[in-house]
Amino acid sequence: MALETLLLKVKTAISHSFDAVRTSTHPHPNKPIRKSNVGVLAFEIAGLMSKLIHLWQALSDKNMIRLHNDSISLEGVRKIVSNDDAFLLSLACAELVENLRLLATAISSLSTKCQDPNLRAFHRLFLDFADSGRDPYNWVIGFKEMDTKNVKKLERYVTVTSTLYREMDELSVLESGLSKAWKYNECETNQSSSSMSSKEQKIVDLQQKIVWQRQEVKYLKDRSLWSRSFDTVTWVLERSIFAVLARTKLVFGIGQCPPSSLPRSLSASATVYPSDQTTCRFVSGPLKPAKSHHQQENVLTISKIWKILGFSSPTRSS
Repeated sequence: MALETLLLKVKTAISHSFDAVRTSTHPHPNKPIRKSNVGVLAFEIAGLMSKLIHLWQALSDKNMIRLHNDSISLEGVRKIVSNDDAFLLSLACAELVENLRLLATAISSLSTKCQDPNLRAFHRLFLDFADSGRDPYNWVIGFKEMDTKNVKKLERYVTVTSTLYREMDELSVLESGLSKAWKYNECETNQSSSSMSSKEQKIVDLQQKIVWQRQEVKYLKDRSLWSRSFDTVTWVLERSIFAVLARTKLVFGIGQCPPSSLPRSLSASATVYPSDQTTCRFVSGPLKPAKSHHQQENVLTISKIWKILGFSSPTRSS
């Protein structure tokens, strides 16, 4: 009997040792890392989205027609600045590209907080797309999709996040008012009971308003950028700025025409009028190609613009 008990103990010990070996050989998989939300940075991100919307709208066919027929055709502009259409259009293009550069810098800073390595590589990928048109991850959105879906998504985020800002500000005012009411109530302890009762009721009403306001703020936080992850908002921003840059290159004829590495939806458009078979100048919608030899020398490349604005391209190995 004692021998059987001893054998049972040995068997149990051996079984436990094998279980320990299996556990150490096949460790539990790593738990998924929880993506952090943008939180208070939502307001800054909403500002970036608003600027992207304005840039996209500035590049619409309607605004390009106005730029060519009105803005650069003003008598004062042609006398003081230049009477060269291509040069004036290059100034407008440079201003747009400068705004893009500032937005790209801000988005690049946000991308460092992402977990997706492709999103973190935004700076390099954006410059590569600007110089060569390469888009390895198909981030460029078609113009129709940008107009019908992405811009509306950006506008919705901006609207809800702006509302959140106002409601949080209102909550701060209410909480500050409650704090002052408590202090004032403590200083008036010697007044009549009826007067004190009235003031206490006002405090109760104010407390109830604060409860409702906090619920409203919580609801808006859940719907706005506040509760979105860095990966989510950066993904939206990066695809949007790629689309804006693609549109900029298209309407101003930057680089080859059509850009060899852009998708068909970006390179084939009824609004583009190449000046000849080999060179594309500043064109968009009904913008007509320049004909003078001086204008032919003003053809921009995106690399030149980056260099002028101090946004140098990454060094490539030969």
